[in-house]
Amino acid sequence: MIGFAFVVSCFILVTNASILTDGSLLPLDQPLIRNLTWKDVNFLHTTDTHGWYSGHLNQKQYSANWGDFVSFAAHMRQIAHGQGQDLLLVDSGDRHDGNGLSDITTPNGLKSTPIFIKQSYDILTIGNHELYLLENSVMEYETVVRHFQDKYVCSNVEFKLDNGTFVPFGSKYRYFETPVQRKRVLAFGFLFDFKRFNSGTKVTPIAEEMAKKWFAETLRRYQGLVDLIIIAGHTPIAHDWPEFYALHGHLRRYYPDTIIQYFGGHSHIRDFTVFDDKATGIQSGRYCETVGWVSIDMEEQKQQELSVKERFSRSYIDFNLDSFHKHTNTSASTFDTPSGKQVTELIVKTRKELKLNKLIGTVNTNYYVDYVPEDHPKSIFNLLCNKVLPTLPGSGERLIVINTGSIRYDLYKGPYTVDSMYIVCPFENRWVNLTVPKSVASKVAQKLNDASYIATTSRLKPPQQYLNKFLVSKSVSDHGFSQTPFSLGDNLGQRLSKGYVTHDDFGSGGDDTLHRAVVNFKVPNVVQSVQFEDEVDSNVDLVFYEFITPNILWALKELDYKLDNVVPDVYSNIYLGALLNEKIKHSSL
Repeated sequence: MIGFAFVVSCFILVTNASILTDGSLLPLDQPLIRNLTWKDVNFLHTTDTHGWYSGHLNQKQYSANWGDFVSFAAHMRQIAHGQGQDLLLVDSGDRHDGNGLSDITTPNGLKSTPIFIKQSYDILTIGNHELYLLENSVMEYETVVRHFQDKYVCSNVEFKLDNGTFVPFGSKYRYFETPVQRKRVLAFGFLFDFKRFNSGTKVTPIAEEMAKKWFAETLRRYQGLVDLIIIAGHTPIAHDWPEFYALHGHLRRYYPDTIIQYFGGHSHIRDFTVFDDKATGIQSGRYCETVGWVSIDMEEQKQQELSVKERFSRSYIDFNLDSFHKHTNTSASTFDTPSGKQVTELIVKTRKELKLNKLIGTVNTNYYVDYVPEDHPKSIFNLLCNKVLPTLPGSGERLIVINTGSIRYDLYKGPYTVDSMYIVCPFENRWVNLTVPKSVASKVAQKLNDASYIATTSRLKPPQQYLNKFLVSKSVSDHGFSQTPFSLGDNLGQRLSKGYVTHDDFGSGGDDTLHRAVVNFKVPNVVQSVQFEDEVDSNVDLVFYEFITPNILWALKELDYKLDNVVPDVYSNIYLGALLNEKIKHSSL
């Protein structure tokens, strides 16, 4: 997981940073990249791409685009097949909401989906962001499912046809043989227990779905005929998220000795967990920052001898050309494939068509979601509460509350374009308000941020804040904690860029590229902009996103403020991203 640099992992990083797995040293002008381990069956995994197919235009370490990824996968398949091995591609969902390429169109994803499907996936499944809006689900079903057909595996989500009949959203399962090793694979796809699906879809909790007759019949049908089970899920693989572990116990009743590989998603972190000595799970980050890598030794005569670390290997590949060139033994002149170049050209053409590069203004410094505490001058929440939210049109005293999860990414120094708005704040939530006493309004955020707060219908923080066990509080920083606890050495410390230092069930050697670790601070559920003139307990406007209405009503109830069937009034349709645009357009930040 993304974590702070505790002493043990930093020591390993310092002592081994320039040494690759084959013992060779990299030249000083190249990034420090570990080799991948290849075995019989190998996987490339993506999840939570959220439309980032242009790459990170303002971050070199994640700057590869989807065309580059198409070329990379093609080279990796060629390498695998040349070695007598298999390579399979898996995606775990969430392809909407987070980037201008996907979000600027109506319906959302109209232009980004044709780009996504250019990748040659073997297994893919659905995410919750394909299910918030009916129009997104229709496009997913009619475009992505139709393109990938039986490779689109979705075991617990259904789609409603025009006649009112519910049908599986893709295939309930897929049974196939790998092309080289001829390994027999049984694959399922599961979405976590998501409640806010639209009226044209239906999500059945995993626990209920695996108790159904079809699932038992499928598991019995292929007993003795399966070498590998693949679970592609938009579901976290963390040990404290129980859904996959309940599923795993059920699968073991039918397949006690079969190798099982889980592919997770949703919480936007790098992670790798061990289910048992023949089953592991990987989660491959977010936003086209990471390509997950898993390799599995499938030789039957070894199965009783191998430990889990000998049987499985994992890596997290930084989404950039340095990593892609390194792992494919290519250079700038030999890397691009014809199909990859076509996808890159399509991205450039689409960005121009959508005017995503249109300049709005300039940002003079970086503002972060969780690299600094929320009251730090470079916190994006500090910026929003003090400089942006006060510009929301309206009069009189008020208190404005936003959930921190409404901000999807950091705001980086440099040109601020149309695309930037969708990257930072893509959600077009309208503002609503309730008129309540000032003494009550001032306690709502505190109540929602209490440790005792239990989410009602939605989580309020950014996804990566929930299952990242290495988050630190501001108090840790106040007592001398820093992003680099001690010197990394004169040359090495200068060479390493800040980035992921992941600690998972296999240790801290999974990131393909060595980085200086960043601190990830805990952020609250909500932040507020208080715009009071005095301390007199008069009635004020409590303003908030319509999306978090159930959470606000819960807090008011907990504060013993009675509201009988009150529906909040519409306050403004000028959503937060538009406010940010105007602020940057007319002033420097």
